[in-house]
Amino acid sequence: MLSKLSLTFGSRQILQDIINKYPDRKFKLMQASVHSNNLALFDFSNEPTIFKSPVEYTVLGERLNSNYRGILYYQSFQVDNDHQKVLFNTLSKMVDDPSPLINGQAFLQVDNKDESTTLVLLTALNDFDDLMAWKETEDFKQLASFTTRDPNNTYYDEVYRPLM
Repeated sequence: MLSKLSLTFGSRQILQDIINKYPDRKFKLMQASVHSNNLALFDFSNEPTIFKSPVEYTVLGERLNSNYRGILYYQSFQVDNDHQKVLFNTLSKMVDDPSPLINGQAFLQVDNKDESTTLVLLTALNDFDDLMAWKETEDFKQLASFTTRDPNNTYYDEVYRPLM
């Protein structure tokens, strides 16, 4: 079971050099959305990070196979204390009982004191069409109150497509 996950950002050459230097790691090189040059390297190896500038996560729950093919949908939630437990329970339930459209999910917490209240849902899907279909499901609609940007919520999402 995955207990930690890390990622870093950089140019294709820098990230490819990392991949070449650590061939035993379970890396996924991804591009953030179609219209972006932002590249991310996800490390699903469940090992201490080897990145110089990592974003590190503790895995709180997961049903994610690192051998999947397709896109990753990254959702980051930071809510006020009153809603933290509700969000935590909602994300836990989603990961424990995934939608048939989903290849897997990981429920994460940011390993950074300043952002320790940030919860992340990482969802693996076959393609963008499956993502659009999942966004119409009751499962996804449970997150609606947490995806609005207001003084009590900070929300960010990104679609990552594989480059390798």
